[in-house]
Amino acid sequence: WLQGVLGAGAATWLGGCLHRSSQSSRTKPWVRMPAQMSGVPAAELASGLQVPRGFTASRLDAPGAEPRWSWPDRPGPAAARAGRLRFCVAVDFREERRIEARLARSNRLLGTFDVRYAYAFQPFELALDAAQVEAVLAEGVRLQVSPGSLPLWIFNGGEPPEAAGFFAPHLLQVESAADPRTEFLAQFASRVSLQPFGWMEGCVLDGLQDLARSGLYPQAESALEAHLGQFLLPGGRLEYQDLRSRPVADRFSGIESTLPMAVIAARRPEHPAVDRVLAFWTEHTRDGGIICDGTTATAEGSYTIGYPLAVIAVQRQRVDLARAAVRQILARRDLLPVGRDLYLRAPLTGDGRTFRNWARAYAWYQLGLTRVWCTLRASPWPDLPGLDEVQAEAARIAGEAVRLRQPNGLWTCFLDRPDTGIDTSGSAGIAAAFALGAREGLLDGRYLELAREADRLLDGYLTPDGLLTGVAQHNAGGEALQAGGYRVISQMGMGLLAQVHAHVRRT
Repeated sequence: WLQGVLGAGAATWLGGCLHRSSQSSRTKPWVRMPAQMSGVPAAELASGLQVPRGFTASRLDAPGAEPRWSWPDRPGPAAARAGRLRFCVAVDFREERRIEARLARSNRLLGTFDVRYAYAFQPFELALDAAQVEAVLAEGVRLQVSPGSLPLWIFNGGEPPEAAGFFAPHLLQVESAADPRTEFLAQFASRVSLQPFGWMEGCVLDGLQDLARSGLYPQAESALEAHLGQFLLPGGRLEYQDLRSRPVADRFSGIESTLPMAVIAARRPEHPAVDRVLAFWTEHTRDGGIICDGTTATAEGSYTIGYPLAVIAVQRQRVDLARAAVRQILARRDLLPVGRDLYLRAPLTGDGRTFRNWARAYAWYQLGLTRVWCTLRASPWPDLPGLDEVQAEAARIAGEAVRLRQPNGLWTCFLDRPDTGIDTSGSAGIAAAFALGAREGLLDGRYLELAREADRLLDGYLTPDGLLTGVAQHNAGGEALQAGGYRVISQMGMGLLAQVHAHVRRT
């Protein structure tokens, strides 16, 4: 309507104003208080690494560092509230470190940050009671970082306006109770939910696009454009840092990096990055037409390759790409399931499968099946050969997921190993595939009810300001880290939850 009356440019401007007005006028039940950081000397980032564009960072464990956080501009006396002490990692970190947080004057221990295999944009927090919050504001905090071999970089500023106070060290003070989903949506539909470009940011972009299309949360539209602006630069350039914080320009760092192309192609089908990704996939096509890195097929490829291929096929009106999208699904169907088990990875020939019944393997596999089928069923080729096989496999694997669902309605990190604990990201991904599949006729209606139950249960894992906890860390630490119960906050997981929300709650 705005575009029809005002034109696209004016509509975008006015929409942004309305979004900012609605955000600023919303009474928040919490406040983020940025810390003043001291005791951290200047340090040089290792060659070949890069902090995300527009941000600045400090090395927390630099030689001679005695990091302290203080709040000299704290507000006047008020009733003490519980809170969270936080920082966000700025550069890929593949090590395990512990960071003690102590009161600066009394040296009393507040708690220990447990940082393992963290990635850029990832938050870490300590929960504090009201007395600890008051002491932190009065004394400040002194940090002690355990020894290690890799530098630990955290954000210290340069934040986009709508994320002000989030990425740099801060104290979250909880003022009153709130609806967790309201807070989740407000934080997710901003640049607070930024992730490294690739499969992580792709989950976020899909969540934002699903919310925007559903009409449930119009602010998601401007947030989606802001996210794309982080990586798509003038002149048709694509620039980002890969998951290892290495700068990448106008190319793709692996098959997992191509998931964002589904949203990019849907919104900018003629962008030069679309041609680049098609060339990348051609270079990585193996015998039998499967696209993969090296000689290993992964469940991620169903989602990170099959789905964007299907979107580009429709946008470019190319039935050959539609056939290739179906081929990605069916080739993985023939390699990754063994009996009633599903593996994350399988060599193209021989044995060596890994990550049996891992929750996110189920999520990637099911989301790929579901999104390819839904995209192509609504295309000029709804009866494309192989789509019936995709539907049959979607129904089969959904049934296996239900069989392995825990009594509480969610899924554990390894679905057949309850001792590995609930993984909220895997649960959200599976539920998202259920909800979208049921809405579009791929699955029967009972799966929508199962997704609705998971959506409700995941509210219990949201922080007071709407971040998703209980996420199994990305798998750089191997299967042992996944099985050991270690959990983190992750905006990638928020992206999967947003997908559930959009499809469960849309009318």
